[in-house]
Amino acid sequence: MTGVVAWTRHCPPGWPTWARDWATSQGSLTQRLVGLNKGFKVEPVVQGKARVLLDAAQRKQMMRQRLVRLHVNGAPVVLAQTLVKMHGPVNDWHFWRGLGTRSLGTVLFSDPQVKRGELYFARLPLRQAWVQQLLNPALRAEMNKMGQGRVWYARCAQFSRKPNRTPLWVMEVFLPQLEHLI
Repeated sequence: MTGVVAWTRHCPPGWPTWARDWATSQGSLTQRLVGLNKGFKVEPVVQGKARVLLDAAQRKQMMRQRLVRLHVNGAPVVLAQTLVKMHGPVNDWHFWRGLGTRSLGTVLFSDPQVKRGELYFARLPLRQAWVQQLLNPALRAEMNKMGQGRVWYARCAQFSRKPNRTPLWVMEVFLPQLEHLI
């Protein structure tokens, strides 16, 4: 069991400058990464159903999940998880199955009906099941070599299209390679 992460509404002041800079960015992370002009790529790893731990009571719920690595200059720089309920009042995320290697951020931020909620921040243990699925052996070895392989900086936000509809959640883990891309 990986436990529940304690998310906060404010980015902790103790985070390194590079992590605060990337995590508190208000616009599209995708657009910011593309704007670096160093070759942006989305690598889908998993897309399907998953039992997700929801709260401190250790309750799990079946959700639709998409796990991706975002690459810049051929190296992964962000690990991302997107979740949407399997059964909601109305599911507005009709594009879900056809995303492929397209960036979710491009879709969300190009739709004027989509609203992003507040950003939340956490030091996310890499033992989280979804993060483990995204750490291929080379990435895991690289992060362990850096000596910071246990916890990383993360943010999450809820997206919605209309009131009383099924929300979508996005969690992003910022890898230390981003420090060199500010």
